[in-house]
Amino acid sequence: MPPEVNREPENRIPTGMTVYDSDGQYTRLVVVNHPDESCEEFEVPGTGKTVAEYNEDYDPTGPVVQTVYRFKLDQELDDWMSLPLDDIHSAAQDVGLKTYSYPARRMKSSFSHIPERVGTYRELFCYQWARMTHLSASVNQPERLQDFLLWSNYEKRLDGEITTSSILKENQYQLKENLGVCTYCNQESETTFDHILPVAEGGVSEIKNMVPACQSCNSSKSDRNLLDWHQEHEIPMDRVVLGKYLKLRWDEFEADGELDSPVPDSIRDRWEGLEVSRRITQQIWMNQNR
Repeated sequence: MPPEVNREPENRIPTGMTVYDSDGQYTRLVVVNHPDESCEEFEVPGTGKTVAEYNEDYDPTGPVVQTVYRFKLDQELDDWMSLPLDDIHSAAQDVGLKTYSYPARRMKSSFSHIPERVGTYRELFCYQWARMTHLSASVNQPERLQDFLLWSNYEKRLDGEITTSSILKENQYQLKENLGVCTYCNQESETTFDHILPVAEGGVSEIKNMVPACQSCNSSKSDRNLLDWHQEHEIPMDRVVLGKYLKLRWDEFEADGELDSPVPDSIRDRWEGLEVSRRITQQIWMNQNR
């Protein structure tokens, strides 16, 4: 019996999304198809080899995505954004565009790439904040509009037109109820509060620096840097956690007069490719509306 491909919604990259290969150079690709076969089953067209045979480190049971270069798609099929998502693949084939097959886990949202124009800590925090807010505002919106919304929010935050509340709304909900879900891994579990910024690094034992976490994640993260831990475990950071983290870091850098200092490459690397989700936010919303 062939292995079951993991098709959970949070692990499936939407068709039509602009992504980049996390193992290669930053080149924008567009996801056009999700083959039903796993990496060890799907044969890359014209090669006689499966996706898994290209690299022994690939998860043989993982899902595959087929992509095309974004710039080629824009050149040869300039109306592709108006097409039904299920038609993009066949339309790309009709105009002779080559598809490239990858393990889905190698693909990262193009918004998780840190643009060159983001050079200071102020700009970095504003960009990540814009990603966080645009995540919910752009649901079911065309990608071109998503891009506009993100940069519009970025500019407004950078110019001070939009400010961060001293008490995030997620904090208020967490004070009222325990969702019974780990904020890090999204698994149902008994939870205890974990410090986003570890106490060992000066983190305070206040709700602004704490989130419910299962025992496994709490122990695993321990005093680790939040970004390093998420990247190592390849877990998207929920916007609840990201919102708190950005507020804490903003206040810290503002107090030290470092917001306009350039971001070192080592710090950019920590943020590069970080995926953001809104799973816990959705659960908070559902609990409110029961």
